[in-house]
Amino acid sequence: MPERSDKSYSDWGPSELREKRTYMGLTKRALAGKLGVSERQYSNYESGYTKIDLPLEYAVRWLSVDPMVREKSAGTLTDFQKERINRLMDAIDEYPVSNLDEKGQKILLQCVDEISTLVDAVA
Repeated sequence: MPERSDKSYSDWGPSELREKRTYMGLTKRALAGKLGVSERQYSNYESGYTKIDLPLEYAVRWLSVDPMVREKSAGTLTDFQKERINRLMDAIDEYPVSNLDEKGQKILLQCVDEISTLVDAVA
């Protein structure tokens, strides 16, 4: 099995992880549950036995953000982002699909459906 790059690990050490957990007022078991890892695995991170992965750091950072801030930031788009999405959708609609093979047409239609779904979810 190939060795993982150092870029896939956090710069955090056990003390930073413990500090975040304490700040949130959670036990090891409670934070492990929120992260979807066993209490033993979480203890390995906090003791320094296991390196902290970047995804784990990001998850802990997100959990430590005030819930009101998380709620407010979720599902919002700036006017600029909305305009960019609208222009992209218009460009896709105007693209001559007759020049595409069947697979290209299918991919383009899936993109339109996916973008529409995402916009509906956050707008």
